[in-house]
Amino acid sequence: MSNSENIGKLMHLELTKIESTEPCSDSEFIIAGAAEAILQAGDRNWIPIIVKEIGDYQYQVVSNNFVYAVAQQAKLERVWCIVIDPKPSNVEQAKILAREAIPTVNLSTASKDTIITVLKYLVEEYNWKNVKPVEAAQKIVDSNRKQWSDFIPLTKLQCGLTKARLDCITKVFSISPPPPPPEKVSVKRASRDEIFDRLNYLSTNKIGGFENIDAEKTADAIFNASKGKWKSLTAIPKLAPGLDTAKMKIFKTLFTL
Repeated sequence: MSNSENIGKLMHLELTKIESTEPCSDSEFIIAGAAEAILQAGDRNWIPIIVKEIGDYQYQVVSNNFVYAVAQQAKLERVWCIVIDPKPSNVEQAKILAREAIPTVNLSTASKDTIITVLKYLVEEYNWKNVKPVEAAQKIVDSNRKQWSDFIPLTKLQCGLTKARLDCITKVFSISPPPPPPEKVSVKRASRDEIFDRLNYLSTNKIGGFENIDAEKTADAIFNASKGKWKSLTAIPKLAPGLDTAKMKIFKTLFTL
């Protein structure tokens, strides 16, 4: 069992009680040189390994895998470690601070300035010549990105972010799947809130141009209309002129008579 009393402590742990699931990619020369530096410093690793407890006196490396590999090379009996709370967010933070993981940004919700910052990083990191971060970010912000379920729509914005670059893009961006649509309701029987919720869903997620529709006023107009003799939804555009033929097709995915 994990001992919560050890969380946050600097501990001198037996190397044999620590395991790592991630190999160190540094060269043998670098690892050997670092091992010699540790031995010259009295067998002490001044940068601790970050570990989590996985059982009684059993630990797993969370970050600073390089230090762990160097300690093995130096054949140390004990190494200095800091034990952290094993929550995924803490583990991710430790990896990011050790530069063993790259921070990610949610492309579905990120601000324009944040997207520009990330794109500038990609341009500099991979020497992309034909990507202009400010222009590309504007196209992303103007798109219906909240409805994206993958990055393919990004490659169709004609801003240099092509399919060939998706491997790099997915290292720094994530996407939140769009929320599921509400169930269909009858405009004759639906409450005002039920009508508004569905119109607001279409507007908030920029579906079919509904972001240009006033959801509040349209919901009021539909709810307050005398609908008893309606035999179809053809009266709806007369109540809300912005609901043209294309938008009515979308409207009918959430509303019935």
